[in-house]
Amino acid sequence: MKTTELLREKMRNPENFRRPVQIIHSYYPKTAADTEAYLDAAQKNGLGGFVVNMDVSPKRLPDETDEAYKKRSLDAYLGEGTPETDAEWEHLRDFIDACFARGMEVWIYDERAYPSGAAGHKVLEGHPEDQVKGLVCRTAVVGPGKGTMPADSGTLRFAAAYPVTENGIVDTNAQFDVVQNETVISWDLPEIYSEYRVCAFYTRTINFHTENKVPYPDLMRADVTDRFIEATHEAYLRHLGEERSSKITAFFTDEPGLPTHGCSSYFYEKDAVAAWTEAMDELLPEDMPEHYADIFFETTGDFAAYRRKYWQCAAELFGENYFGRIAEWCGRHGTRMTGHLYGEETLSMQIGLNADLFGLMRHMQMPGVDRLYASNPRDVTAEKTASSAAHLYGRSSVMSESSFHLEYNWWKNPEEATHKNRMNSTYYQMQLGVTHIASYYGYNPAPDPERLEFEECAARASLFCGTGAHSTDVLVLIPMNAAYERFAPPDHKYWDVGPCTVAPYQPETIQKLEKIYGEVLENLENDKLDFDLIDESGLADCSFEDGEIHTGCESFRVLVLFDSAEPEEETAKWIWSYLENGGSIAVVKTDIETKFIERVMEKYPNQITECMSETVVENCLQMGAKPLLDIAEDCPQVRVRRSVTEDAELWFVHNRSAEIEVTVRGVVDYTIFSCDGSESTVKSDGEFRLALPEMSAVMLIRQKAQEIPC
Repeated sequence: MKTTELLREKMRNPENFRRPVQIIHSYYPKTAADTEAYLDAAQKNGLGGFVVNMDVSPKRLPDETDEAYKKRSLDAYLGEGTPETDAEWEHLRDFIDACFARGMEVWIYDERAYPSGAAGHKVLEGHPEDQVKGLVCRTAVVGPGKGTMPADSGTLRFAAAYPVTENGIVDTNAQFDVVQNETVISWDLPEIYSEYRVCAFYTRTINFHTENKVPYPDLMRADVTDRFIEATHEAYLRHLGEERSSKITAFFTDEPGLPTHGCSSYFYEKDAVAAWTEAMDELLPEDMPEHYADIFFETTGDFAAYRRKYWQCAAELFGENYFGRIAEWCGRHGTRMTGHLYGEETLSMQIGLNADLFGLMRHMQMPGVDRLYASNPRDVTAEKTASSAAHLYGRSSVMSESSFHLEYNWWKNPEEATHKNRMNSTYYQMQLGVTHIASYYGYNPAPDPERLEFEECAARASLFCGTGAHSTDVLVLIPMNAAYERFAPPDHKYWDVGPCTVAPYQPETIQKLEKIYGEVLENLENDKLDFDLIDESGLADCSFEDGEIHTGCESFRVLVLFDSAEPEEETAKWIWSYLENGGSIAVVKTDIETKFIERVMEKYPNQITECMSETVVENCLQMGAKPLLDIAEDCPQVRVRRSVTEDAELWFVHNRSAEIEVTVRGVVDYTIFSCDGSESTVKSDGEFRLALPEMSAVMLIRQKAQEIPC
């Protein structure tokens, strides 16, 4: 069946897999009659299914203390062997079976309250030594002479006093001894320098608690994740059975992360903290403790190299030992790993909170993001990171947990919880590559025409955007190594509430990189070029032929690099070979120029162009990229996503703002699908006018006779 005919047929009644699912946790009905009524209403409101988890609120015992009741409540989560827990497992099975009988989707939420990884309190029960760890920097800026500061309770790894230069750089070439006893760090510094920074670096457990107000575990350890899987995923497998479990769409992990300021509502550290676990001692250079100052401060030493090594190590351990192990379990049992991390928008948030957003997402069968705000944010980083990981690794689905939780965004614009804003946010994300919505929007099972419209329109957009292979000419290399070299873990939260492209309380050097990175991505989207992101590891796995980069199903004409850090050795070799094969590169200038870019530009001046973030589109066009859709007007409010099948081209066109009419050129004989289910045909000699209502999306498809390779 041709693509147009197939879409036409499915658009009439989109399958439940495409419809948003509602997160309800353990608040599902408990009786057969209530379940039937609940699901009847859900289907009338167009819901695709539910995200659930087993939990019990046990009856309070006479004279039971708050602490005792809290412990018993945590025990009841995923518990067994009591009348209450056994009954709850039966209720969950009955609800899931009733959903499956109606063809509705069921996802499992893998935690009692975020962040995921603690299994309520089960992971650390009997294993308090496996609480999350950190590298703690206790520091003071002082003058010459004697002084003291309180010692930390952790294991002292290294301590010294360093001169501070006039521009605030820590001079690690000259260091002075300090002394620790049980309670204080003391020093007696000479008059040689006017200012010193005293540093004491400790490793220890970090006072970081979950929303259940219990300590958080060290997810960089495989054995800790294995206990989490045993307490959660294996518990569901035991109680639901293999056949029922294999029909679960996905297991949803919620904001697992690393300990740093801002990672939780319950983070109680005063000093700066970086991620740490015991295995890092074995994987990092032996002299790393002597260079801990390089992790936290700009120094006279080779701080960039040590920061890069440090955070690459943290990313590898977190990725392999948490995401890799859970994804492997999900794949083995016929389901998917989905969910999202905390800290997705800026590069520095990604580093401090998860070390490497793209690298972690490559493990997930359904990469996901968290979109907690309503209407028209500027940032695209989170969704494009998730969808690009999906494209690169052949994942067909990208998830967003969507809601109206925040009252304002980074620009302090009001974010009204309106139906129009909900629809606009959904189209915004679909254009960026999201295909599935896990809804945390308020839900009332009473008949709701607006909810039905949301479910139907989102399902049609998901169906359209999930058809074929994503297609664009531009591949952007994430400047993560440059970000590693610039990131400094602070002793305070380093972003404001809401989405942003720049973390405002980080050092100026990484703010500059984040700003340029965000502007490049925004400008490519605004000018209808679109792009996929890739990291150095992914790039090294790509092939190329006749100047085009191939990543499995996708191919690209132009590679965008940021002149911001020397590439890894394997990446450098790949880039040289790519250029020798006729490849084209647009190099975006930052505040740091590298010798590598200087060398390749000298040898291949006709294949490399230098640009600023505001001219990146012009340079990509010069190097052979083409807009996804030729729209005559300059209209950044209109964004486009393109995909291809063997016999058709598909364009998802989103208007983010006021009603507009545009001229589409170079196309003939189009079918237009609307998210409301209507359809029209355009007969054109190569140019036609396209009306785009306010905050709307339309879907264009052109059937082609020739085959488009995918």
